[in-house]
Order: sequence, then structure tokens, then C-alpha cells
Amino acid sequence: MKRILAVAALLAASVTTSQATDIVIFTGGAPTGEGSTYHNGMGKAVEEQLRDLARPYGYEVRRVPSGGAVANANACADETQNICFGIGQGGLTYGPVEAGEVSIVRNDLPGECAMAFTNEPRLPNWRSVVDNARRVTFVVPQGSGSEAFIKKVFEAEPALVGTSPNFQYVKGQDAILDAVKSTRGAVGVFYAYPNPTDGMINAAYDADLSIMGILSPAVAKESSDYYLNRKAPYALTWLGLGETKTVRAMCSKALLFAGSPSRLEDTWAQADYEEFIAKLKALPPEAFVPKDGPLSSLMREVEGLSEEYGVSEMVGDLERQVSERLQ
Repeated sequence: MKRILAVAALLAASVTTSQATDIVIFTGGAPTGEGSTYHNGMGKAVEEQLRDLARPYGYEVRRVPSGGAVANANACADETQNICFGIGQGGLTYGPVEAGEVSIVRNDLPGECAMAFTNEPRLPNWRSVVDNARRVTFVVPQGSGSEAFIKKVFEAEPALVGTSPNFQYVKGQDAILDAVKSTRGAVGVFYAYPNPTDGMINAAYDADLSIMGILSPAVAKESSDYYLNRKAPYALTWLGLGETKTVRAMCSKALLFAGSPSRLEDTWAQADYEEFIAKLKALPPEAFVPKDGPLSSLMREVEGLSEEYGVSEMVGDLERQVSERLQ
């Protein structure tokens, strides 16, 4: 009898470990997701769509705060138990995507813009950051799209050839702000959907830090994923008070990753996963702006304010800006 029970327990355990339990969406804003548009904006919109799609199948859908775009691709590449999606940044190269472990389901989620902020009076604009690159410390979360984007800028821009970025790795909004304010020559990097009412860029504005757009003609020439947004906002007018503030910045549409269904141990879940991917691909782009929640109306307002420019116009505009020195 004991032998029968032991065999039954073993079989039950093997069934349990092979079944996918959840649909997980890796977003951003580690450790809590607070202030992250990846988590509370685009991530919420993806969750809304997946809840509708998954309801007949009985999966639990949950958003998971993470270190950012690169971490999200890696997380989905490593997942074998749960159906996995992640939000990423357009214009970057991801190892798991190149290896076929992760696929890009969508490349048209709301656009993200590259901005920087600093407390250093010797760094009034992005040109001054480039000119003093050896003295600058870039404060970023490790594994984030911001880190990867700065690495790409240093690899592409002729003025930075032979120079490697100095990184200080910090997690969490308060820790990033503290590092930028307390370190000489520190520059915080923000690469995500502009969220002028919450999150990192809003906190930098409230702290009276200098905010600038990140501009890179060489990166723009390499990839059509990028565009110039001449009105990337970092402060919006609310109830008629104040003035909307914008900077010119390089932007790209956000990505939606999916892991490889074949990596799941549960074969039923593999088929479900493939079906969810196909249905997400068929949705219109506006499906990835959340229907409700604190960022819904904000994201619609920012999308309406944004301007997109093609590659040739953008490169010429960026080169003019980078060549100018503000007095």
C-alpha cells in the first residue's frame, strides 16, 4: 500500500511540475513597479489583453517588476514553467532574440524617449555630456534598456570611439536620485515612455535637476527603429496650471517579447502560448494603451502631443543640435 501511495505521489508531483501555472509579464520599475510606465502603463495594457484572452483557459495573469528591457528578454528566455511575456526597447540588440530563445511579438507599443538628468552645472546639455564623457558617471539599473542604449551610443558615435561609459548601478527611484545628486559629474538615464506625472523623470523634475534629451546621429543612421520626438514631454499642464515642458529626444517604439513555447514542459500550455501570441499579433496598436488605471488618460495625452520624424530628417536635425553649444 505504501509503495502504491509513493508512486501516486511521484506521478502527482511530476504532473504539477510540468504544468504552467501563470502568465507572467515582466515589465520594469524593480523592485515594486512604482512609477514605471512599463509596469503601470504598457504592462497594464498587455495584462488587460491577456486577461481577456486567457479567461477561458483559467490562467492567472500577473505583472512582474523587473530591471528593465534586457532583464525581461533574459527572463523569458529562461522560463520553462510559465507563459512569459516581457516589454523591451526598440532599436536594441537582445542576445535571446538573436539566439531564437525569445521572439518579438510587437514592435509598435507606445514610443519611449531617451532622456538624461543631472545636478552637475558643468553639464548643461547632451553635447557637454559627450565632450566630457570620461568624467561622466551614468547612473542606471543594471540590465536595463538605459544601460544598453548608452553602450550603443558609445559604440556608434565617432567622438566616443575608444571610450567606455562609466556606470554606477543603482536600483530604485530614490537611490538613483540620491546617486545623481551626490556624485560629481553623475548623469541619470531615463529610457522609457515619458510619464510626466509620476516615475523617474517626474521625480527628477520635482528635484529641480537639469533634464535633457539624449541625441545620437550615428545611432539614428544605424537603425530605422529610432525617430526624433521634438516634443518629448517631462512636465504637463494640469487644470490650466503651469506650462507643458518638452525636450527634443531620440525615441523608439517599445517591444513586446515572448519566450519560446517549445521550452515549456507542459505541452498543452505550449499550444495555448502559441494561440496567445497569434492573437496579440492581430490586435491594433491602440490596444496597448491601457483602458483604465492612473496612466490611461495620460498616455493618450502624451501620444497626441508626440511628433515622429523619419530617419533622414531626424539625422539632419540631430546633427545640427549636437554641433551647437549652448552659451
